[in-house]
Amino acid sequence: MTTSNQACDIFCAAVSLLLAGAGCSSASDAGAGHGGSSSTAAAGAAATGDGGSPSFGGGSSPAEAGQGGSSSSQPGAGSAGVVPVGGNAGGPSPAADGCIVGAWPAADPTAAGPFATITETDVGPEAGAADDTGVVPKFTLFRPKDLAQGGLCHPVITWGNGTGSTPSVYRSLLTLFASHGFVVIASNNKNVAKGDPKPMLVGVGWVLEQNENAASPLYHRIDPTHIGATGHSQGALATSQAAGDSRITTNVPIEGAQTQKNLHGPSLFFCGGQDTIVGCTGAQSALTAVTTLPAMYAEYLSVDHGSWMSFNGKPSVVDSTVNAWMRVHLMGDASLESWFYGASCKLCSDAGWQIQQKNMAQ
Repeated sequence: MTTSNQACDIFCAAVSLLLAGAGCSSASDAGAGHGGSSSTAAAGAAATGDGGSPSFGGGSSPAEAGQGGSSSSQPGAGSAGVVPVGGNAGGPSPAADGCIVGAWPAADPTAAGPFATITETDVGPEAGAADDTGVVPKFTLFRPKDLAQGGLCHPVITWGNGTGSTPSVYRSLLTLFASHGFVVIASNNKNVAKGDPKPMLVGVGWVLEQNENAASPLYHRIDPTHIGATGHSQGALATSQAAGDSRITTNVPIEGAQTQKNLHGPSLFFCGGQDTIVGCTGAQSALTAVTTLPAMYAEYLSVDHGSWMSFNGKPSVVDSTVNAWMRVHLMGDASLESWFYGASCKLCSDAGWQIQQKNMAQ
């Protein structure tokens, strides 16, 4: 079993080089600043809120940029913000020939979700820089085993590893996401911030292609309007890079954020208070650069560069928090908005966290 110290060790190499050289674009999309020109990735997009981030509709948002809102619409209800993807409205059941984009039922982010999961290794295209043997790695897919369960279209999360690591190191978190209904595409590349195009965005493109491939188990099961990016250490830098892509509607860099002014949705910048490898200055600078979109700086005081992770199968505090953020912003789980929004939010009132908010007052 990997210890937290071992987890820290495998991320140390090349971090200083990455911090110096893996910068993110500061140009705004068509001069729109924060997300003003976001486009949806496929037909059947949900309504678009401020900042270009698609929202579910069905109620007022707690802040800018397409929060999940308070909609509790269920598949087939015909409510605002419920959009069929694949199949025909009023035709056969969505579970038979497609899915529906809509707000998901509430769930506990601190425990496994309702879906049995499956992990598919070495899938998708080669992406990024070659490893030491000359092989360009592919991807690992973490997903619900039964993608038709519940009839809703599944949001996507693209994941980036720390330096020298693979998705297996983060299996607990990525499987937690999948158990809650997310389709997670995780690069197998050990230097995920390198390459052109970058692996995290190649993974997004591949999942969206599979959503239109009748031979794929992902066919008409993906919500192309709600896609998140997250990753650790070097993967956090890659997350900041990926967040400039208009398909990414929320992002959570973990231990290593960089400034990205071309955002398209809410951001959670996480760091560990005991992290002596990367520290918290990058997350603080990333928050400072945000102007109009919801953003949170979240420092969990007791953890270091690797000890935030879960290694025993039970979600850690940070695993649960990132899962809750993704549920709010990709699934429209309004029951969890109070974790992050408002001056008295759950994290804001917890002495274990140091929190700074922007555009998250309500």
